[in-house]
Order: sequence, then structure tokens, then C-alpha cells
Amino acid sequence: MEDPRKKLQEANGLLRNAQNHMFSGKNQEAVELLNKAEEQGRLAEAQIPDDFQLRSLYQKIEKLRKDLERKGVATRKGGNTHLPFEVQAQLSRIRDHVVKKELDWAKKELDTFYAKNAGSYSHLPELDEYKQHIAKLEIEQKQAAAQKARENQARQQAEQHAQELSRIWEEKLRGVPYFDGTSRNVQALMLEQANCKRGEEVLAAFKEVTFPGQPSITVESLQRDVESRIIGYRSNLPHTISLLADQLTRDIEDRIEFLNQDTAWQTNPTQKPYIISDSEMNQFVGKAEELKPLFEQNPEGMEAVTHAINQLTEINQARKNERSKLTTMKPEAMTGAEAQEAIHAATKALALKYPRAKVNKSAAIRRWEEKQIEEWADSTPTQWIKKNTRETTVQISAEVEPDNLKLFTLHVENDINADGSHGQARSHIMHEEQMANPSVV
Repeated sequence: MEDPRKKLQEANGLLRNAQNHMFSGKNQEAVELLNKAEEQGRLAEAQIPDDFQLRSLYQKIEKLRKDLERKGVATRKGGNTHLPFEVQAQLSRIRDHVVKKELDWAKKELDTFYAKNAGSYSHLPELDEYKQHIAKLEIEQKQAAAQKARENQARQQAEQHAQELSRIWEEKLRGVPYFDGTSRNVQALMLEQANCKRGEEVLAAFKEVTFPGQPSITVESLQRDVESRIIGYRSNLPHTISLLADQLTRDIEDRIEFLNQDTAWQTNPTQKPYIISDSEMNQFVGKAEELKPLFEQNPEGMEAVTHAINQLTEINQARKNERSKLTTMKPEAMTGAEAQEAIHAATKALALKYPRAKVNKSAAIRRWEEKQIEEWADSTPTQWIKKNTRETTVQISAEVEPDNLKLFTLHVENDINADGSHGQARSHIMHEEQMANPSVV
């Protein structure tokens, strides 16, 4: 197949020669060259119908035809010399618009032709050819319009889908609770850990979604916010939990230091070593247990806390042992029926907490003391009353478990009735501590 560009080049050469012949008065030679140039253009058009050089060639051909036809020279094969110049010019304009695929202008020029040249010129062969081309252009235009309509509809559907997806993901991303890994509270950090995991899951699901277009600006902003918070959380969390562990370690070490400074009991027989209460020890252990889940990925981070608790426990137990050796019952302050009433009430109170306790010795270590109490009659502050009571203190040495001897100090009281009689005695444990020798009073 010959190169269409070469044919365009040949056609332009022929056209230039035709123009030169026209200027020299050789009109018939010019027409022959003009028609040959158009033939070459038609051959090229079969391969490159939309080429701009081809359109330029046709424009120059039509211009030269008009120039020759104004001189009365027939330029078309088959001859149009019998047609008036204006008719030929009108046909040329129709043809130009058809060649350029200017449908609206071609139809307008065709309508103008029929309006001006009704009658004998309305059945020209050229008109039938032009109308066929116009009909073809109309079909192409309708097809292009339908395709554009389909594309617009698809684009609108994609935009609606993208908007709906953006709305759904905006709600999901907004639903990720706040977290930054800086809370100084263990429970809050555990909650933030769950929130961060949720944020990671939402982001992972979001990245699996294919948006038909761009997500909304709000969704992109929320996505970046969650990603930024995850990065910040991962950076902040190790520092925060380290601070919490360090603080707990310092608190425990402060108590160790306090115990080590408590030495008066070593030289003063009237003094006893101070010990850390079970409730305070349980608080330390509880806080350490709370911290453990935060150190799942870094268990060695708990070593300082664990060591401090073990050290405090060891020191405190040693002091408990020493204190138990110095723990003795105070002397009896009263005996007989008055003492037995108080001891009986105290023994019942002890049995409520330690049902299996075996009492070794008991004593009322303070005489009954009367006092007057003013208070509301009940939980509804409607009646203010005064009542007389009496109270005493009882100590009981009891073995709550085998080889676990304790000294209990209990408060006992009862009401003094208006006739001077006494109500039923009631009692509760005030404190308890280890005891080494139950025979010492």
C-alpha cells in the first residue's frame, strides 16, 4: 500500500502547477491538473480521512475551482458548465462542510440551496451524494451523542457511588475513638490499645475498597488523622508505660527506704518495727498486675517493678516476724461478769470473720467507759436523738490457721437504757497482727 503522505505531497505539487497554468491562461491544463490532484487526495483520504493536511488540500482545490469557474471554466468531470455560477458556488459550500464533517452547517447550506434553487436544480446528482453523506454524518452524530450520554450516565453513577462510599467511610472513620498513648492511667491505656486496634482494622478495610473516583476531602482528612494517631500511639505508648512502671517502682522503693530508716525498735524494747499493711501490699501487687498486659511485647520492662515488690515483700515479712515476737497481749483491766460480757461479744465478732479460729487467750484490757452520743435516729435526717452508751476494748489471741497465730484487738459497746440496764453488746475487729508467743501477756 502506497504511503498516503506521498500522495498528499504529489497532490499539492499538481495543485501548484494547476494554479500556475491558470495564471498563464492555460485553463484546460489547469483543470486536468486540478482533477488529478483531487484524485490523489481521494486515494490518501481512504487511509487518513481525518488528516488536517488532507482538509487543507481540499480547501485549496475548492478555492482553485471557484477561481476557474468565475472565469467560466468547467472544472468537474461530466461538466457543470450549464449551471449558473451561484448554483455551483452553493454546491461547493455544501461539499466543503460535508468534507469537514460540519453537519449543522452542511444541512443549513443544503436547506439554503433548496430555498434558492427550487425546481430544475433540485435533482442534481451532487445533491443526492451530499444528502447521503449528511445522512451518514447524522447517524454518526447520534451515535456519538448516545455514547456521550452513556458515558455521562456512567460518570454520574460513579460519582453517586463514590459519594455514598464516602458517606459510609466518613461515618466509620469518625467512629474510631480517640487514642494517643499518653494517658497516665492503666485502664485508659488499655482502652486506647483497643481503640488503636480498631483504628488499624478500619484503615485496613478502607484500603481494600476501590473508589470509582476520588474519596471526599473529609474522608481523606479522617484517614490521614487516624493514620497519624496510630503512628503517634505507637511512638508514645512505650514511653508512657515505662513512666508508669518507673513511678510504681519509685513508690515501692520509697516504702523500702522508709522501712530501712525505721530502726528505733532495734534499741528500744518498747518500740515495734513498722510494717506495710496487707492492703497496701495488695495495692502494689494489683497495680503491677494491671501493668502486665501493657508489657506483653516487652516483658523485661516489668523486671524493675517485680524486683521491687519482691524486695519489699521480703523486708516486710522479716519485720513482721520480728514484730510478732514483740507482740503481746496487754494486761487485763477487768474480770468477772463485766469482762465476760465484752469477751463473749468480741469472740462472736471474731468468729464471723474467722469461723475456724481457735482462741488461745482473751482479755478485756480496758474498763467500761460511758459516753453520750448525739445523732440522727435513722438514715432519714428527721429526728435528732441523744443516747448513752458504754464501750471497752478486748484482745484475743487466736490461731486462725495452723501455725498462723494472730492477736486481735476488738471494740465492744452497748447502749445504756433509760432504766440503767444495758442493751446487747456488739463488737468489731479494729486491727490484727501476727503473734509469735501466745503465752506472753
